[in-house]
Amino acid sequence: MTDTTLGVSMNLFALSNVELHPDVSKKLGDETIGDPPTDMCKLVMNLAMANPLWRFVVTDTMSGHRPTGFSVIDSGEVIGKIGRTYYRNDYKLSISNDRIEAKRERTSAYRTSDVEKATLMAKKMFYRLKPNERVDKAHKKAHEVMQSQYHDKTREHRYSERDTQNSAVEFIMGAGFPLFLAHVNGLPEGQRVPMLKKMEQTDKFKQDMLTIESIRDRFGDNKAALIIKDEGKYLVKIGQDVQLYDDNTLPVEMRGKLGMLKLVEAENFISDVGCRINDEIFVVLTQGV
Repeated sequence: MTDTTLGVSMNLFALSNVELHPDVSKKLGDETIGDPPTDMCKLVMNLAMANPLWRFVVTDTMSGHRPTGFSVIDSGEVIGKIGRTYYRNDYKLSISNDRIEAKRERTSAYRTSDVEKATLMAKKMFYRLKPNERVDKAHKKAHEVMQSQYHDKTREHRYSERDTQNSAVEFIMGAGFPLFLAHVNGLPEGQRVPMLKKMEQTDKFKQDMLTIESIRDRFGDNKAALIIKDEGKYLVKIGQDVQLYDDNTLPVEMRGKLGMLKLVEAENFISDVGCRINDEIFVVLTQGV
């Protein structure tokens, strides 16, 4: 670092209106703040000396604790921010606030490598909010807070309601089922009959599910025979073993279960028997497994 740069940096932090944010001070610990990049140092120096009532607070640093971001404050109000960004193969100064963002289409900040242009932009756009701007900002903030709180409380309500419903269902389907059944039986007929029918269907669906699960698991564990009808013959696969049978040689156990499965529609399951996949393919549970 040259003596000139060091001198500029020392003069910058000697100004009474240039300071560190408490978070930056905490991060520094016993170490000292580094020197800002030369262009940023010149920019802040220009503005700080021209506006002694503004406060320039270091908010961001890079390696070596070198400042790369400042908040500019006037009478307790943040009127703008000064930063440094990489743009088009080089580092640029960035000048930003809501007023600048509203006038730009592709980016929220004015970016330049020219200190004088950056100084002019800050002088032009850094000032306290006008009444209409303050109203617009307050309106936007109010909308954001209400929307955010609504979504937060909606999410909290959904999770709480889900937990409550789960507990209620656990009770109703467990120790509280007799109470629930008494409640159902006490309903008017128009409500009681459909509800009892739904309860019967629920039991049936559960049994069907358990049957399918059992047959599926035993088939996956090679504890069931895959039978394929092929021109009057039967290809039978159990594990890695494949055998060819006809009506006379097919094992009696398989023959009986296959006969039962031929009586049901495709994609139907029979407990302790197996399932019919389609007109040619069957899964038959084997005896003793």
